[in-house]
Amino acid sequence: MKRSLSIFFFLCFSSLLLAFPAFSSRLVSGSHAVSFDSGKTEEDQAESGKMEEKKAESGKMEKTEEKKEEEEEAKLLAATKTSEKTKQIILKLDHRLSLWNKGEDGRWKKVAEYYSGHGRNGFKKAEERREGDGTTPIGSFPILFSFGQGDKPETEMSYRRISRNSYWSSGRKDYNSWVESGKKIEGEHLIEYPICYQYAMAVGFNQNPAVFGRGSAIFLHIKAPDSWESSGCITLEKEALLELFRLCRDGCYILIVPDASSIESY
Repeated sequence: MKRSLSIFFFLCFSSLLLAFPAFSSRLVSGSHAVSFDSGKTEEDQAESGKMEEKKAESGKMEKTEEKKEEEEEAKLLAATKTSEKTKQIILKLDHRLSLWNKGEDGRWKKVAEYYSGHGRNGFKKAEERREGDGTTPIGSFPILFSFGQGDKPETEMSYRRISRNSYWSSGRKDYNSWVESGKKIEGEHLIEYPICYQYAMAVGFNQNPAVFGRGSAIFLHIKAPDSWESSGCITLEKEALLELFRLCRDGCYILIVPDASSIESY
């Protein structure tokens, strides 16, 4: 009896061994084969490969469009009057802010780009703007100097350090200018803005002459913690502004426009 059982189990085990190669071959062959490495079928892998190819192709197309856009903007900048005045332009194009350098061959090249904020009420032509209307002036303006609350950061630009007596005047006598005063005057007491004016650049809007009531204290400064909007200034993340400090030099201009079609006007 024991011998018969042993023979029976031996025959069953042998049958299983003979059947396993055929079974295993079906697992690893055919249109729905199982991949033991990834758990995906061949169809899944093929579909995944197609998706990766589409992503790569889409990325190439985006880069091509970006390059065309950059070349077009470079041509527009080269045709501006601002291009004749400087070798560096900060281009504020809606929410895009970019820095451009002019090469020895006269061509403009973009060297940096950031997201930026502006006045809560959008843009307005410089000559139409009024104090407190919440708009950012459209036009071409020199960057007067950089300033901030502490020691001069890494920059080749002229830098002013804010003191307890530092104001940006909105009074008729010294309208739209930096004033050091031991007593309170009309305007912004700069030291009272430790976040936004930790670092900033003064924009030469409404200067030489300064028209009283047209607007004052237009800066490029660090954004508020809770908003990109401002009363008319241009706002950036702190890291972006510090990088701009490192890249900019005295003589830089800022060109502020709502769209690319407006670039050639300045």
